[in-house]
Amino acid sequence: MRMIKLVSKKNIVLFSLLLVIIIVGAIIIPIVIFNLQKNTKMPEGGPYYHQIYCATSTDGINWTVNHTLLFNHASVPGAVYFNGSIYVYFVDGICGSLKVAISHNNGSTYSIYAVSINGTNSPMPVDPAPIVDGSKIRLTYLGNLNPSGINHKIVTAVSDNGINFNEEAVIFTKDRITDPDLFQNSTGGWVLFVNTGNQLIKATSNSATGNFTEDTSFSFSQGWLASTVVISGKYYTYLHNGKNISVAEYNSSGLTFIAQNLISGFTGIVADPTVAILGTNKYIMYFKTCTIC
Repeated sequence: MRMIKLVSKKNIVLFSLLLVIIIVGAIIIPIVIFNLQKNTKMPEGGPYYHQIYCATSTDGINWTVNHTLLFNHASVPGAVYFNGSIYVYFVDGICGSLKVAISHNNGSTYSIYAVSINGTNSPMPVDPAPIVDGSKIRLTYLGNLNPSGINHKIVTAVSDNGINFNEEAVIFTKDRITDPDLFQNSTGGWVLFVNTGNQLIKATSNSATGNFTEDTSFSFSQGWLASTVVISGKYYTYLHNGKNISVAEYNSSGLTFIAQNLISGFTGIVADPTVAILGTNKYIMYFKTCTIC
């Protein structure tokens, strides 16, 4: 009987110690986790907090929004329709690299790939703007995003599969420029819009790979983040107006607004419009939203 009692007391002591360890752990571990989370610095704004959605239209002016989230932690979309598929380029807000989402069924599903660019002028490529140029996709972008904003380079590269690109040229260089929009005008020349602050500047060249010369007579501060496509024979330039998306008609005289605030149903900022032409009277717009920008 004495031995049984001793064993019982020992078991009680062990059980009590185990219970104390469990209780202390339950208190200390959450505190440690909380402090680790508290001291882990997450991004305060920018692409990490951006999302990409889309909308469809039959005229390029009136848009039906699809409120299904397409790409989370993704920003600055640029879209083009190439060889029967949609290619949506964007900046991955988690790793900062360029990705492309390819859809072979007009936007029902997408496969995402990392974009590779062969060349020395693209150490930090952002703000992709794709167009179809002959039998290739021409991607124009800011190749060297840097904190100082000094000597920003707009680079153009080409690809026959939309994933692997080869640099062709640095076409425009200026401090603190972003978000290129490259397109060919009605006379065969080339036009480049870029942002500088909340303002558009324009440059022109006879070639997509030439040295673009700034048109100092052009000034536009009512919209930026431009993306231009040809719809029904007219050049439609989609712009961010500070809160939402507008569309203006572009010609040699400049930009004239056609419609304002095209996208509805979002509480935050709607920006970075890009339109792909899927066919006659069939257009799809991709855009980013953000509440922390």
